[in-house]
Amino acid sequence: MKKVFLDLSEAKGLGDTLSATPVIRKLKESYGSKIYVITNYPELFHNNRNVEKAYYVNAINIENVKSTQIYHSSFNNVGKKNEFGVEFKSNVCDIRQYHAMTLGFQLSEDDLYTEYEPDEYIPIDGLPEKFVLIHPAENWPSRTWDKDKWADLVNLLCGNNINVVITGKNTEEYGFFHITKKIFSIKQDLVLDLSNKSNISQTWHLIDKSSCFVTMDSGLLHLAGTTDAEIIQLGSSINNEFRAPYRYMSQDYKYHYISGPCGIFCASDMKYGVREWGTIHGVPPLIGCLENKPEFECHPSVIDVYETIMKII
Repeated sequence: MKKVFLDLSEAKGLGDTLSATPVIRKLKESYGSKIYVITNYPELFHNNRNVEKAYYVNAINIENVKSTQIYHSSFNNVGKKNEFGVEFKSNVCDIRQYHAMTLGFQLSEDDLYTEYEPDEYIPIDGLPEKFVLIHPAENWPSRTWDKDKWADLVNLLCGNNINVVITGKNTEEYGFFHITKKIFSIKQDLVLDLSNKSNISQTWHLIDKSSCFVTMDSGLLHLAGTTDAEIIQLGSSINNEFRAPYRYMSQDYKYHYISGPCGIFCASDMKYGVREWGTIHGVPPLIGCLENKPEFECHPSVIDVYETIMKII
């Protein structure tokens, strides 16, 4: 009997990969057997009940799989056009539906939840009983909250005797674009910096144990969507409805989106693609505001984020 494979090798980001779990679940239901996954993040699928085995991209002969097994491929069209000149644009799509549409179908709202099952929690020395978890990561400018703002937020929290834990990992993402992602270092007496010290499973437990988790659009936002944590997503140029997690069939469950004074989501508005290129293109990761403002006004103020945290905890 042939095995069913899903090739996710073109999904370079953690969140992009995790967002394929609804599709994996539908494939398993359709074929009646667990799925074999080819991925850059095999650890995401170690305990997934719908996955038989996950292979690292370079650990398997994909051409042999194509010729001998049932083979599907997703996320292989980012930045590319089909024979009709149509580009699939992830910035104007729900990322979970993006995977589904690559395979020729769409998920119902009840199917849009992502799945991740961690390993057992390993106790962490010095971890406070109650803490606010932050992910102060450098990314594309449109998805980077300035280090000074993160530092100001930490100062406000620590000034109220609130413990802060930093999570995240320095990474480089290769694909249609190349970006180096680093975690900002913020030092305070009440800050425990666990950046670059936790694997995905331990990071999941940190998010789940936190009083709330603060991040921009990131892979850890998608991971947080598989926990029971309070999530605060900081505003950016992509429509947050395309990225916000579904939990209990809702995007409102313990989820808070904080924008700045601008909420037009220019990176998700196709008129900007037409304006820039004269045809319907996807807007690439932004290094500058498409409204030519000196700053990204979609980013929230420090005080708005702080007040939201205080209401939660």
